[in-house]
Amino acid sequence: MGLTPRERALRALQLEEPDRIPMFELEFQYPEAVVGEPYLMSGEGEGWEKVVFGEAYKGMICSARGVDVTEHNVRILARTCAKLGYDVLRPAFVPDYLKALQIAKRIAPELLVMGSTGGTLGIPDGSSMSEIVKRVYTDFGTVAREMDERVAASIEGIRRQVDAGADAVVDCTDFCLKEGPFFKPSIYKGLIFPHLKTMVDVAHKMGIFFVMHTDGNLWPIMEELVGTGIDALHSIDPSAGMRIADVKGRYGETMALCGNVDAATLLAYGSPEEVSREARRCVDEGAPGGGYFLTSSNCIYRAVPVANALALAQTGREYGRYRPC
Repeated sequence: MGLTPRERALRALQLEEPDRIPMFELEFQYPEAVVGEPYLMSGEGEGWEKVVFGEAYKGMICSARGVDVTEHNVRILARTCAKLGYDVLRPAFVPDYLKALQIAKRIAPELLVMGSTGGTLGIPDGSSMSEIVKRVYTDFGTVAREMDERVAASIEGIRRQVDAGADAVVDCTDFCLKEGPFFKPSIYKGLIFPHLKTMVDVAHKMGIFFVMHTDGNLWPIMEELVGTGIDALHSIDPSAGMRIADVKGRYGETMALCGNVDAATLLAYGSPEEVSREARRCVDEGAPGGGYFLTSSNCIYRAVPVANALALAQTGREYGRYRPC
């Protein structure tokens, strides 16, 4: 008898070889293509929902009248995960995140439930880049105190998510551009990563795993990032020259790896056959010895053809097996 998806994911996070390589996506933005029903919007969302769904956003709000949007969207996502063979459910596009975790734990106990956190300092948006850089280098003390406050709030958020049923949390903070770190490595070492380590340590004390998502070329800061104690790294960005074989060779015995099927170009513009070949390469390079999740290098966003998303999931189900040496 095989493992449950949750058991499979837990074993991978513990750097073991489960019965099959687990899969997940941080977001799957068009569940209607898989289970026939879309997400609905409450109208309480932030700008991200409007960016993702564009002109359809207002219609999704109208369709949500009289509907518990949080429960609806979690149920739709759980069905999508089951259909595709994903092992991890991370709620998205919900107005009540803690309630979403509780619902996920109740209706999909077979899946690993992943919450979300943040609190450090990553790449700011285009309107604030110069101001953030200036403040980091000219008013370091104030920035550090502000980060103390944000991390304290994040730790309280992690505690509440654990109480709601989260098995892990993911921090989606991009530290690097394709060319390399946004700040000097000394800023990460002296300011950002000590705060990140504080959150990781607290998560571990609460009995859950800490997954780090960041795009970009991480090599100039990789040693310090790994030193924070994160349990897994997502997404190992191929568009920034990151290869999973290289990360596996240096850090595969320290943390689990998640990725690195190219979401920037291949998933959006390639063929299903090309996606399948790339997924098999990632499995071949990332899986040996355990501690590997097959995922895209970002998420399944709306510009990804449905056939490519399905090809990635199918390849994982069929090819993602550990083979005797």
